[in-house]
This record gives sequence, structure tokens and C-alpha cells, in this order.
Amino acid sequence: LDMEHKRELKFAKWQEEASREKKEKRSTYAETSDPALDDHPILGRQIAHLQTKRLYLTSASTLASLPVYEKQRAYRHERAKVMAKDKKTSLWMGVPGVISLAEEEDGRLSILDGQHRVGMMAILAEEQRRLENRKSEEKNDNAQDDDLLHFDLDNIVVEVFIARPSGDADSVLERKKDDRDDKAIIFTEINKAQPIKLLDLPGVTDKKTRDIIDYASDHFAAAFPAMFSTSQRCRAPNLNHDNLREALFASEVLRREKISSGGELVKWMTGKNDELRERYGKGMELRGDGERRISQGALRKARKNDLYLGLDSTWLYK
Repeated sequence: LDMEHKRELKFAKWQEEASREKKEKRSTYAETSDPALDDHPILGRQIAHLQTKRLYLTSASTLASLPVYEKQRAYRHERAKVMAKDKKTSLWMGVPGVISLAEEEDGRLSILDGQHRVGMMAILAEEQRRLENRKSEEKNDNAQDDDLLHFDLDNIVVEVFIARPSGDADSVLERKKDDRDDKAIIFTEINKAQPIKLLDLPGVTDKKTRDIIDYASDHFAAAFPAMFSTSQRCRAPNLNHDNLREALFASEVLRREKISSGGELVKWMTGKNDELRERYGKGMELRGDGERRISQGALRKARKNDLYLGLDSTWLYK
């Protein structure tokens, strides 16, 4: 009985601490749980009002009617069609992520991130309409068609970043430091994130393959830090850690060369670097893949650091 009483006291104390923690978390965010959140005249139902942005549930058709931020990369409909085809095999998960919009002071909206997902949804919505018309005329027992018919395209999660008032003192000060407008700043921030590589996707390869590639790429990054860049768009002769890992995987070096350990891969890559040193040593030709010229600056840096693997990619396939 005494033990039971102690357990009850501990449970009551835990409940009290959990309740206090929840209250502290709620106060950390400037978020309202007011059920009377203002709906947007275009986007519709608001589901959260945060300090820096608003969240809405919006239909795919509404999103398809919005302009894309003018500095976005070009929209490619072929890409959206491929995405729509792939999406039909995973309708059960809905639409992952959020579509990011910017709202200016005058209320104008534009898509900052997610234009190809919006294009994909527009294609799926059109297919839904065709299926609905066909269903009214004839019986359809196709399970995938039935899944698509019930795929929710009316409740897409959208985040809307609100532009800072042009007369706001803090805003004016910040703009003096950065000549980009708010949309450009937000767009840049969103796209700083590096896309996941094929090698790191679940089910693409086994853990042993990843471990071997990681060991070798970690070895070279540690041995030649001056030759490794954090940017995936780095120029020759620099290497990016994730790009190197992906290149080793995509070229199937482990299978082709029968490499079964990280040490073996390091040895093979060291041999390739030795071959490139011979090729690009002093007095040798300045040409890389095909007719692509290698700059004197890139060649000087490779020679200075004695790492030539970033000058071209032919070594991966020979």
C-alpha cells in the first residue's frame, strides 16, 4: 500500500511537470490557438498564425493560379509530368512538405518554393477531372484510379512569409546591409539547404557500400582540407564531400574494381591521383575531359596541394 501511494505521488508530480513544460513551450512561440483565425481571401483557411509567417490549407487549383517568383529557376513541365507519374505510386502519403509563398504589402502572392510540386498537382487534378467524367459514364475497377479519385488536392499546406513594412525602422536598416528584397532573402534561405543524394536515400544501397564510400571520402577530406568546399557547386579543382560520395556510388567503382573495404578504396583513389599527377604535372597538357580547358589557377592549386581528383571526372570510369 505504501509503494502504491509513492507511485501515485510520483505520477502526480510527473503530470504537474509535464503540464508546466507544455505551458512553457506554448509561450515560446508567438502562436495563437484562437479558433477564429482569419481566413485568407485567396488562400482560404488559416491553420496557424506564427510570428514570422502564416499557415493555410489551400487547394491545388488556387496554387496553380498564382505567379512564380520571377527569380526562381525556370519551370519545366516535363519535370512536373515525371513527378506526377511517380506520385501516383505513393498517393497514400499525400503531398510531403509545404509550398512556400511570399505576400507583399499590397497583398500580391508569389510562389517561392514548390513550383514543380504545384505543377505536379495541377496535372493530377486534371487527371482527377477526367476520371470523374469517365466514372459517370462507365464502371472503373482500376484500384490506382480509385486512389487518385480520392486523393486530397483541396488541403495543401502552405506557408506564407509576410513582407516587412517598407517604413519599418528595422526593415530599412536591414535593407541597407542587403540590397536584395525580402523575397530574394527568403528564397536564398530556403535554397541554401542541400538536396539529399541518391546514395543516402533509404533502400537504394546497403550500409556496407555507404560505409566504404564514407570512409574513403572522409579520408581525403581530412587529408586535403584546402581542396574541399562546402558548396555542391564548387569549381575545379575543389571537391565537395557529398558530390564525391555520390560520384563514387554512381560510377559503380566498388563493383567494377571489386573493392570490399574503405582502405581498398582509398588505395585505388590514391593510385588514380598519382595517374592524374603524371597527366597534369609541370609541362604537361592543360586539357581535361574532351576539349574542356582547365584554368591555370585550378592547375596551380591542384599542384600546390597535390590533389588532382577534382580537375576532371574521367578517373572514375577508367
